[in-house]
Amino acid sequence: MSQLDVYAVGQALVDEEYLVSNRFLSSLGVAKGHRTLIDYDRSRTLRRAATDEGQLLKRMNGGSGANSITATAQLGARCHFSCRLGDDEEGDFYIQQLTDSGVETDPKDRIADGHTGVCLVMVTPDAERTMNTYVGITDDIGVDDVNFDALDSANWLYLEGHLLISELGHEAAIACRDRARRQGKKIAVNFCDPAVARLCRDEMTDLLSERCDLLFCNEEEAQIWTHRTDLEDAMNALDRLAKTWVLTRGEAGAVAYDGHNRFDIPAHKVNAMNTTGAGDTFAGAFLYGLTQGRSYNTAGALASLASAVKVQHAGARLDKTQLLDVRRRILGA
Repeated sequence: MSQLDVYAVGQALVDEEYLVSNRFLSSLGVAKGHRTLIDYDRSRTLRRAATDEGQLLKRMNGGSGANSITATAQLGARCHFSCRLGDDEEGDFYIQQLTDSGVETDPKDRIADGHTGVCLVMVTPDAERTMNTYVGITDDIGVDDVNFDALDSANWLYLEGHLLISELGHEAAIACRDRARRQGKKIAVNFCDPAVARLCRDEMTDLLSERCDLLFCNEEEAQIWTHRTDLEDAMNALDRLAKTWVLTRGEAGAVAYDGHNRFDIPAHKVNAMNTTGAGDTFAGAFLYGLTQGRSYNTAGALASLASAVKVQHAGARLDKTQLLDVRRRILGA
C-alpha cells in the first residue's frame, strides 16, 4: 500500500436529520432536546414516522472520527478510515459516502448478522435538536476491524475517544497505538465528548500512558479530566498527557501548544445555526495543516475558519467545495 497521510479507526453511524413538529415528538414519546439510546426496532419505528410526517433535511455518514477524517481528506490529504458496518443498505450508503469524500476504507469487511448504527436527529421549528441513536454493531468495533496494512503506511494515526467506551474498542485503540509507536508514527487522540472524559478515565489513562503527539479536547473535557476549574491550571495539566495539544473554546476561539509555545486562535464571529460537528471539523482541518508541514499557528487558522463555516450550515460536515474554499482563503491554494 502506498503512503497515507492519516489512518483513523472509529465508530460508524449514519446520520439522518429530519424537520419535525413538537406534536410529532410528543405523539411518539420522544423526549425533546435529549440524547437517547434506542434499540433497532425503535429506530425503525421512528424512521418510518419521520419519513411519513417529517422532512428529511440531510443524510450522511457520521461518527466523530469519520467526520474529522473526511474533512482532512476533502482538504487534500490521503486518508484511510476503518470502522464496523452491517451488510445492509445503511452500510452500503456509508461506504459510498466515504468513497465520494475521497476517504479510503475497507468495503469487504461487512457483518451479516448485525445492523449499521443510525443517529436520528429531529429538529423542531424552534431549532432545538433531539437525538435518538441506535449504535448497532459499531459498538462492537475491535482489533479485527483494524487494517494494520493501512496503519503501517500512514504518517499519522488518529483515534477518537468514543472507542474507549467499549472493552473491544479500547483494545483496538491500544493495539493501534502500540503498533504506531513501534514504527515511529505520529499519534493524535481526540476526547470527542465530555462523557468520555468523565466515564472512561481508566481507559484514557491507559491510552495516554505514553504521551501522544497531539491531543484534541474542548474546555469542558479538559476541566473534567484534569479536575481543574481554572483554565490555566487545566492547560498546564494537559502537558502531562500530550507532547502538543489543542483546546477549543467555542466562541472564545482555541489555544494550541506546539511543544514550545502557546498560540491563541481567534474565533470568527458568525451567526451559528448548528454547532454539531464543529469540533470534528476543527480537528480534521488542523490535522490536515500538520500533514502539509504547516505551523500550529497556520493549522489553527485553517481549523478556526473551517469550523466557523461549518456552524453556519446544517449537518455535521461541510462539503468538499466549502472546505477547499477555506483552504484557499488561509493557505492560498
